[in-house]
Amino acid sequence: MSKYAPLTAYLREQPYREVRLRFRDLEKILGFPLPSSACQHRAWWSNNGSNNVMTKAWLSAGYRTRDVDMESERLTFERIDAGSPNPEPRPTAPSPQPPDDLALVQRVLEVLRGDDEHHAQKLRRAIIAALATPKIESALDIFASELADDAFDGVFPDRREKGWREIDL
Repeated sequence: MSKYAPLTAYLREQPYREVRLRFRDLEKILGFPLPSSACQHRAWWSNNGSNNVMTKAWLSAGYRTRDVDMESERLTFERIDAGSPNPEPRPTAPSPQPPDDLALVQRVLEVLRGDDEHHAQKLRRAIIAALATPKIESALDIFASELADDAFDGVFPDRREKGWREIDL
């Protein structure tokens, strides 16, 4: 069994014509980091079946890569209609877009600060449960955010508190 079998299984479960993922999402699906060449060379993502073992994983699931953005480390897997090795018919609905992070954080704050205490407590319990056993692989999993600093204006009392210092990791 290929170490990339989890990707094949994941893609086969998808009911969508397109599946948009970040490289780090792929790493979570696989359970290990992508090789450095995947982040450095666009050719690694080609749809040539003799390219590498991972290419065979998405091709055998009936997908091909498209819109590989090396800078933002994102790509789209697109279902191959003709001759797909997956005989099950699939809906052709476009994949849903993930919620905008800023909008999501703002909505969470609205609920937590709102008048419906029951709803707020339910959300708190769900967040606590989700964070109770986080999968931490690096310091970035704890401290990083893709949002710009100005996205947090008005969310926290002070942008930088006294005694904070920036360090270069």
